[in-house]
Amino acid sequence: MEKKKIHYGWYIVIGCLLITCTMVPPIMALSNKFLIQVTEELGLSRSGFTLANTILQGLGIFISPMVSSRLAKGDIRKIQCISIIGFALSYASYSLAQNAIHLYISSVFIGVFWLNSALIPVSMMITNWFAKKRGLAMSIAMAGIGVGGTIFSPIVTMLLEKYGWRHTYQIMALIVLVIALPAAFFILRKRPEDMGLKPYGSDEADTKTADKSSDKKESDLSLEVQQCWPKFFFWLMLIGMLCNGLINSGSLGQFPPAIEEMHGPAIQAAIISIYSMVGIFGKIVLGWLNDRFGVVVSTVCGCVAFAVSFIFMLMGSNVTMLYIMAVLFGLGDAIGTVTPPLVTAAVFGTKKYGQAYGIANSFTQVGLTCGSLMVAAIYDGTGAYTSAWILLFILTIVTLVGWIGSYALSRKYVEK
Repeated sequence: MEKKKIHYGWYIVIGCLLITCTMVPPIMALSNKFLIQVTEELGLSRSGFTLANTILQGLGIFISPMVSSRLAKGDIRKIQCISIIGFALSYASYSLAQNAIHLYISSVFIGVFWLNSALIPVSMMITNWFAKKRGLAMSIAMAGIGVGGTIFSPIVTMLLEKYGWRHTYQIMALIVLVIALPAAFFILRKRPEDMGLKPYGSDEADTKTADKSSDKKESDLSLEVQQCWPKFFFWLMLIGMLCNGLINSGSLGQFPPAIEEMHGPAIQAAIISIYSMVGIFGKIVLGWLNDRFGVVVSTVCGCVAFAVSFIFMLMGSNVTMLYIMAVLFGLGDAIGTVTPPLVTAAVFGTKKYGQAYGIANSFTQVGLTCGSLMVAAIYDGTGAYTSAWILLFILTIVTLVGWIGSYALSRKYVEK
């Protein structure tokens, strides 16, 4: 019997996982690990240091559509490789900072290179390479975020203690260069047609598993993206993206201080470890649900788990409730990274995905930029997080309604 050859799309997944594992955690999960040493040496306030990351994330609001359009039309391999080199050099330049202005200038360059090399090109390539099992492929690629955070968190802690923050920035930049650049250059390709291949699952006659729902069929919109702005379904999707950014930034940014305030740093560390580890598994589960039952079911499951976690957070004075919250939050946290590209692909199809996802990502970035600040402001104004968790619960429901409503209403514009 002839051994079945592994489809190259799965090598694309491995390459994308290496990108998300090395390039995303330094921007998201690990950025505040440098806070104490940097602020003490440079004499900065904590908010002054945090502003550097806010600038970096905020760039996505304005340039994501341009980045997506350029990647969709241009040589994604060349753009990504150059951007990875630029990212590594810019990230290493943090180590040369003598004041806050230096950090902010570096953040601008990091933000531009990061958008061109990390999550946007990863989601585009997975969408191009997979007609079947796209959810599983996307979830594995995005699971690299949790894997990288888990691996590099103790490494960064050790490096900071042994070598200080300046050398740690340089070492992490070198790690990105050594791992991400070869992955982009030798493994990743924009679309299967570039290698004379077809997307995974596109030529299978038996699609019983893949076609449990209509979003797994060819469903490109007949409308151009520019024509969608007056359409209600488009704004529902964008509202969902905005609220998704708010709830993810608000929870991930403010859960740690809220838990520490209630039960101390030891319980806080345990809870964060639980929802981080469960989050890796949760991404795989959500991707499987998407492939098996469609984007509606996977979105409902992810958003419901995420929403219910805020109910248990309201009961957080009981530590048992916090452990339940951590499991639910980890299972639902995939809606922050896996669901947005899947929803965009389900609504628009593959032909217009690049441009549509750029706009969607801009609205997500608005939420990510404002979410944690919003929750912190509520705490400052009320002296408690109660109102903030209720608001985040409501916004999670809005996210769910926005995404599912957008998908349902967009079906009448699908190409026949």
